[in-house]
Amino acid sequence: MLAMAAPTVVRAAETAAPAEPKLEADGPALLREWTPPIYPVDALKARRSGIVSVRLIVDETGRVTQARALEDSDAEFVDAALTAVKAWGFAPATDNGRAIASCLDTQVIFSPAVGQQKASPAKIPPDTQTFSAAERTSPDTKHAPPGAYPAVLMERKLPGAVRFSGTVTADGRLIAPRILAASHVDFVLPALAALAGWEFYPAKQGDLAVAAPIEAAMTFDDIFTKAGDVLAANGITAPDGSAPAVAPLPAFLVDPVWPIERLLKGEGGAATVTFTVTETGAVTDVAVTEATQPEFGAALAAAVASWGFDRPIDGDHAVAVKLMKHAEFKAIPPDAPETNDPLARLAGALRRNEVGGAKGLDEKLAPLYRVAPEYPAALKAGEAPAGEAVVEFVIDREGRVRLPRIVTATQPEFGWAAATAITQWVFKAPYRGGEPVDVKVRIPFRFVAPPH
Repeated sequence: MLAMAAPTVVRAAETAAPAEPKLEADGPALLREWTPPIYPVDALKARRSGIVSVRLIVDETGRVTQARALEDSDAEFVDAALTAVKAWGFAPATDNGRAIASCLDTQVIFSPAVGQQKASPAKIPPDTQTFSAAERTSPDTKHAPPGAYPAVLMERKLPGAVRFSGTVTADGRLIAPRILAASHVDFVLPALAALAGWEFYPAKQGDLAVAAPIEAAMTFDDIFTKAGDVLAANGITAPDGSAPAVAPLPAFLVDPVWPIERLLKGEGGAATVTFTVTETGAVTDVAVTEATQPEFGAALAAAVASWGFDRPIDGDHAVAVKLMKHAEFKAIPPDAPETNDPLARLAGALRRNEVGGAKGLDEKLAPLYRVAPEYPAALKAGEAPAGEAVVEFVIDREGRVRLPRIVTATQPEFGWAAATAITQWVFKAPYRGGEPVDVKVRIPFRFVAPPH
């Protein structure tokens, strides 16, 4: 069994070729070799002056690879200005100690007072030859195929939203996507699958396409209906069991942990909790009103405490709303036939002791999405102690976390908060010998007392 710690990203050391001087500091491209423009003969005879605004790209070696006129006072000067600029040499811009391409804007000035210049590459540029970095734009979506709505959520009618980040390369590809938040964990894998087909307009620094970070959202709202229907489909009602007069739309839902000892014994149960959705959409005052076993109530209360809603609006004003959630934990008998339901399959595998540790996997376990546990609200009312919990769980063949078990906890609330958070984690699917496998993992969580 593997005890995991938070992953650490380590960047491999980079070595430069012996002949290449070490770049001590980051900065813009610097002009080091300047050729003055050749004054057009007719313009010089007529003593006409001119200014040409030029945009140029300097590559990683300091060579000007592109140049174009942005604006000119007289078209007669454009060719001479571009010819001169393309002959200039630079010390390239640097970023993190590495030479990079960059785009610069400058002005080439023609003055009859200076007169005819001869091309002389070694000339020191005049003080008037200044440069500015071209403006930078952000990447934008070009083609965004929607994610497939999870079949497991169809009956629950949940509108889905996933926020992600990553880097858009200079050729418009998204690399290293990372899920930042999801309205329900079942949207995470469909979102990652959809992102593989997304295309982007890359960020630009002037005329130069550059890699840049992006943060955006993907929505899954194909089956969205009224907020009241969503609440009803998820077992959320007014405290008396009726439809609430004010129905806030769920923005973030977590399913309760299935108490694993009860599950493996083939026992089912039920629980009901009441709670308040505040004017801001936060959940407070979670209270268990009934539970067939204490574990079912504790599991449901921990899940509901982490929920979030859109602001409840009554007319023109946000109001607090009292709601109730009832949950059924359906038993899976030990002799039940195998089904496609992941919990049923894994319950059978755990009973037969067929789920091993992570030793011998083809790759190290890699988390794709993680949620930190929240400090239990029930403990904030007292001394708010620090604490810890150790949770064991299964990463299934798709990378989903299933069936957490609280191994130890300094307070029961810490155990349920940690188990609730871990059910939202998603890993890269584990493989052993090229075949997908289920893996048992154990992780410690530490809780720091919140400030008063």
